[in-house]
Amino acid sequence: MSDENMFCTSDLLSECTAGCDEIRKRVSEYILSSSGWRAVFALGGEEDRGEEISDGDSILAALASASFFSFLGMEHPRIAVGSDTRPTGKALMSISLRIFAALGAEVYPVGISSSPEIMAYSRKLDGFWYISASHNPVGHNGFKFGRDGGVLGGDEAEQVKAIFLSSVNEDGISRMKALSASVSDEAVSGIISKHDEVKKASLSCYTSFLFSAAGFDGRDFTFPFSVAIDFNGSSRFRSADIDLLGSHGAKLASINDTEIAHGIVPEGDNLEHVRSLLEREHRKDSSFIIGYTPDNDGDRGNLAYVGDDGHASILQAQEVFALIASVELADAHLKGKKNIAIAVNGPTSLMIDAIAKRFGTSVFRADIGEANVVGLAERLRKGGYHVPLCGEGSNGGTIISPSKVRDPLSSVLSLSKIFLVDGLYRAITGKDEQPSIQEVLSSLPSYYTTPSFSSEAVMKVSSQDWHELKGAYEKILLSEIEDNMPEGTSSYEIRQYGGSDEKKGPGDYLSGGYKVLFLDDEGNPVSSLWLSRSRTEPVVRVMADVRNADMKEHERLLSWQRSMVERADESLL
Repeated sequence: MSDENMFCTSDLLSECTAGCDEIRKRVSEYILSSSGWRAVFALGGEEDRGEEISDGDSILAALASASFFSFLGMEHPRIAVGSDTRPTGKALMSISLRIFAALGAEVYPVGISSSPEIMAYSRKLDGFWYISASHNPVGHNGFKFGRDGGVLGGDEAEQVKAIFLSSVNEDGISRMKALSASVSDEAVSGIISKHDEVKKASLSCYTSFLFSAAGFDGRDFTFPFSVAIDFNGSSRFRSADIDLLGSHGAKLASINDTEIAHGIVPEGDNLEHVRSLLEREHRKDSSFIIGYTPDNDGDRGNLAYVGDDGHASILQAQEVFALIASVELADAHLKGKKNIAIAVNGPTSLMIDAIAKRFGTSVFRADIGEANVVGLAERLRKGGYHVPLCGEGSNGGTIISPSKVRDPLSSVLSLSKIFLVDGLYRAITGKDEQPSIQEVLSSLPSYYTTPSFSSEAVMKVSSQDWHELKGAYEKILLSEIEDNMPEGTSSYEIRQYGGSDEKKGPGDYLSGGYKVLFLDDEGNPVSSLWLSRSRTEPVVRVMADVRNADMKEHERLLSWQRSMVERADESLL
């Protein structure tokens, strides 16, 4: 993609006619969370692939950019600006670039990039501003922002949100138009002309960072397998993937390099494309054993693998996270690290607890949201723990230290350790033989967890008050739980989450998710239920997690969970 097609040089605010009331109504439709600000920006709806955005969204994009600039509190901050491949990103990125320049920022136009790439690059700058709606449909878009290689934590994100909301007024609108007009098209063209140089530096920083985080010397590294990729039009096609893999010995096969050909969430049927590609390539060349599909901004990417029988299979998100966690915890154990810990989100499967127990690792949980588990991991490190990775098992999001963002390339590098690190395969499987991905997977504890993006995991509710809904749910739960205990359990615990905090017991509700743990006679967790409110979509999420992959018990627990939520919601009408 040329610079001309990636950026717009004209002043998009000059002819905006949206009034303050219209813009205030529009901002009320935005989802503003620490994971990102999101809305449907395409004029034709969430599946529209047009580039045009509304006047109201143009003004709000400018106000959002100015709010982040104000938060940084610097006269001339160095800000990397980039976007995923959504068509509306062109307008949004260009508005942000112009406003940052008008305010005095030194703008680094990374352009189309994966979010892990721009975050790695931002470690040498003062901040990043990334246009993306992650896994949401193509007509959605939004903003991710942060510094030091990761999105802002909850408290800091709330500061930017407060600045933004307070600026949605007549004065703020007039100021944005004046700022945008103050930067000439020639000046914008001058900034854009730096793109090739900036992109080269961004990719170099990202590649170096990936190898450093994996513990490999990138100069001598050779991949022990070949890789199939279904890019599905993702920004990863314009990131480091092809060059990094190809220049370090991995043969590549890819499809849908620049076309969003199917659903963006890399789970379930959306992974069938890479599974089929991987199996075809393996028949021709047995070195092809790993495949992945990223989401549009390229931070999430789940896997397919070839088993010992030559057939390719899709891994569930929880399995991906457990697989990489097993590798990284075993690696830390082999290196003699002490006080090892892992930070995960509430709905991460109890499979992680069983894996952690093998390697003397403590498990700590935070609420859903990447910023929450990253914040918890940083807090644990300050407390003396060695935390080699953190993440959200519910979406396969593995974050390998010192990264602050999930990344499918770091997962692929991690899998290389199975074949390259002496003693690692034996530490995981207990076997001395030719390493096999299937044997590593077979060594994992057996659990089945409701896939987070399955239809059964998502519920629409009428209640607008999250605390009231949890209270009504808890009342039903406590009245029925003794009659619904899973087989092999004798007690239960309630865990609640807010940000990076966890609290035991009912009542006194925290802001986030709600978990019920079922314990055996020795106090070990066996199964669980999960309930949370999505901060990026207007839904409630539910989940059941059961040991021994007991599908009948999973169906029973999930059905009971959904029934309690429905009845709780009805009681509040």
